[in-house]
Amino acid sequence: MTLTQRHKIFTALLLWSWLFSISHLLAADLPVVRASYNAIGGVFTPLWLAQENKLFNKYGISVDLKFLPLTTGTQALLTKNVDIITPGGELLEAGLNGERVVYIAGIANKVVLSIFAKPEIQSLADLRGKVVSALAPGSISDYLARILFQEAGLVPGQDVMMLYLKTGPEILAALTSGVIDAGIISAPVTLKARQAGFKEIVNVPERNIPMIHAGLATTRDFMKEHRDRVRGFLQAYIEAVKYAATNPKETKQVIGTYTKTTNQEDLDETYQTFIKVWEPVPYVSTAAVQSVLNFTRHAGAKTARPEQFIDNSILTELEKSGFVSQIFGR
Repeated sequence: MTLTQRHKIFTALLLWSWLFSISHLLAADLPVVRASYNAIGGVFTPLWLAQENKLFNKYGISVDLKFLPLTTGTQALLTKNVDIITPGGELLEAGLNGERVVYIAGIANKVVLSIFAKPEIQSLADLRGKVVSALAPGSISDYLARILFQEAGLVPGQDVMMLYLKTGPEILAALTSGVIDAGIISAPVTLKARQAGFKEIVNVPERNIPMIHAGLATTRDFMKEHRDRVRGFLQAYIEAVKYAATNPKETKQVIGTYTKTTNQEDLDETYQTFIKVWEPVPYVSTAAVQSVLNFTRHAGAKTARPEQFIDNSILTELEKSGFVSQIFGR
């Protein structure tokens, strides 16, 4: 290697190091938004993409993105330990108790889950006297189980026993070992269930059941005090949805990083399942929130309106301003 070549390489490395340092310094100077997701599931891929591709930084914020279990996210929001969360039905419970919480985006406004059972179980009616597993009480999988049971005329706790487990892989393990007879899971665990010979007794996604499978939420106070930060967060999210649609290979790589999955079939299953769900403008659906309200045990749920818990105003502004059209090239 000649002296000139060495000098060029050294200069390039020096420049790269300088740019890297500058980008970190700039990110450090940006206002911080503390955000969380509640499951290691592919539905949250746009958040992961926004973080990995520095899209949050692009829109003027630095996001501290962490995993928080479903049971603790809303409490962390109320105690101001986190700013934006992906809650379950407990958010509406908090709102009905007078807390100023609000959904700001619908990551998935319909149920994207599946119910798999032992091969001998042919229908929902065959679950009578059986054990079925979902995630935590008040989770979307729990609500789905109750919808399906109601359809089949089954009463949870009487006709069907519920066993709550922490993750999809745990549910599949329980199904494999015979501890349960059926379980509600999502991609990529669905692929493993099919490969193990279990039967999908209801194609839930095809039914388009409205429900907040996953959404973004914050408090009205945070919206008021830091509207620019929320706007930047949603801008990054929208661009991440576009990125996912146009960069499947890179998106699968990010899914693999966060789910610690290297199996290509698992990654394909996850990507193909959720790419159909993410919307260019992720408005929160009133019907989806109403479905969660229907299962909320709070006395005020019967008279509450879903609009009380929704603020689509920033998304409306972004669409009217032409931002969404610019990102999606339409």
